[in-house]
Amino acid sequence: MPKQLPLPFPYFFEILNSPRVKPLVQRVHPTLVLDVLKGVFDDAQQEVRSAITERRLPDPDELVAKFVARLAELRDDAATIALDARGRLASTEFERLADVALEERVWRAAEPISEFSRRQDAKRESATCSRLAKLAGVESVVVLSSVTNARIAVLQALANSGRGVVVSRRDMFERENGERLETAFEFAPSLVRREVGASNSVSTADYERAFGAGIGAIWRSFGRWRPDGRDVPVEDLTRARDAAALDLRIIADVEFAPLLDLSEYCDFAAPTIAARARAGCEVVICDGAQLIGGPNCGLVFCPRAVEERIRATDAAKMTKLDRVAFGALAKTAELYDQPTRALETIPILRMLSTSVANLQSRANRLAALLETFPIVQSARVIEGRSLLCSNATLGTSATRLVELRPRGRFAAELAAELENGSPKLLVRWTRDALLIDLKTLAPEQDVLVAEVFERIDSGKTDETDKVEETDKTEKIV
Repeated sequence: MPKQLPLPFPYFFEILNSPRVKPLVQRVHPTLVLDVLKGVFDDAQQEVRSAITERRLPDPDELVAKFVARLAELRDDAATIALDARGRLASTEFERLADVALEERVWRAAEPISEFSRRQDAKRESATCSRLAKLAGVESVVVLSSVTNARIAVLQALANSGRGVVVSRRDMFERENGERLETAFEFAPSLVRREVGASNSVSTADYERAFGAGIGAIWRSFGRWRPDGRDVPVEDLTRARDAAALDLRIIADVEFAPLLDLSEYCDFAAPTIAARARAGCEVVICDGAQLIGGPNCGLVFCPRAVEERIRATDAAKMTKLDRVAFGALAKTAELYDQPTRALETIPILRMLSTSVANLQSRANRLAALLETFPIVQSARVIEGRSLLCSNATLGTSATRLVELRPRGRFAAELAAELENGSPKLLVRWTRDALLIDLKTLAPEQDVLVAEVFERIDSGKTDETDKVEETDKTEKIV
């Protein structure tokens, strides 16, 4: 059955892939995108009817301008429009979708739900899970609405089996994004939990003392902490488990675990899902946005027997990924069938593999442009490092930064003003300067950065004019 989008003009893809539109709709729910598109097209209908005898259609550039303006007006705190130039390629705050995934997400939001579409959704889910499992070298994959729900489902499956879990106290600590593992454990109150080690270190002996009857898993969190001698490598846990002849599964809750080997592009690439599985992690939990550059979701890579137990939990039944996000996930997973294509089309991978020469050229142009604004005292290009994710120990890569020194205000003040605008511009800042990372900006976003500074300068000029006018009025009085 062919898809039909209820829009009156054939400009849908042209507008959606416009350099000005694409960076904005990446951060907005597809239903809002459709509502704004329909509103713009409905207003343009009158122009078409009045000009039908002249065979004149609306200018796509005008439609793009109207769409961007309305999208910015209708944004809210739950769907923040932001340009993230802080230097983290795989941020948990915002999605960076490939073009085909972005289009699929909006198409599926517009597609009427029917019995036929439900059957297609089931087929798509099965095919996507099989594809991800094959790419990761595991038996099965479970997809849930968030990584938090994925953790809860795994813990509930363990509790339903009547066996407990061993977890180090350091892994219970608060994470970079404010989450606490303790919260997930609250949804499995019957689960027996044995905490080992201290808040800043743990040893193999600590785990071995906790082994025993009734224990079915070892939980390991790979996020803020780096295995630097105060932690226990998975290989050591595997050897200790095998030596004791115990039936224990090692669960890896990872912040960043790609499907492709990224060591060519960064100094220390995080192990892939396949590498973690080979090391002994039978169950791997990860966020879809960080894992493959798809939508935010919870992915559990596991043996088929574990998959069945996870799908039987209340968390898995109640927190399935919605069909709109699953469409984007499916399209993103398809790109991995050809690794070269994935590196060229998935934003996170494309940014990571961008050459330094390309970044230097873009940074030079942006710095020269920003220096033309009165609010900027100076802008120069410097060398820097981009992070794979919030944890610098999981890998960094060479980048180019625009170091911008503001005029008439502190760097922190200008950074706050940029963050409070629409669209937001998120940057790093020091005591004296702002740092804009070109590697974490798509090329089409460079012009939007300039527009943000132009808007601030225009606002400042308007305020200055009002003050001068007030001063003149007071003098006359």
